[in-house]
Amino acid sequence: MPNLIKKLLFLLEIGNHQFDSILWKTRPEKRNTLVDDIFKFKIPIGKSKKEICELFGLEPHMYTSMTWSYPVESDKFGNTLTSLSLYFKDEIVTNIRLKIKE
Repeated sequence: MPNLIKKLLFLLEIGNHQFDSILWKTRPEKRNTLVDDIFKFKIPIGKSKKEICELFGLEPHMYTSMTWSYPVESDKFGNTLTSLSLYFKDEIVTNIRLKIKE
């Protein structure tokens, strides 16, 4: 029963939820409910680019080879409002930030 409640809260976008790679990749409209867990447990820190692609998907916005960004929240026109930025040094994530478009 608790699992059913968690799924219902997730679908209703109530609260924050445990990071799940499959949900991140298949339900981009729900990513904002997973972000707190990413920061709380520093999930990307120390991971290689290959591991990041496996966890977060193959479609990051690559500003440079050292900065990748994944959309977290978009407006109804598909414009990114919030993004998760990953910063690499020597091919390993060393820092993460949540960027909010003003």
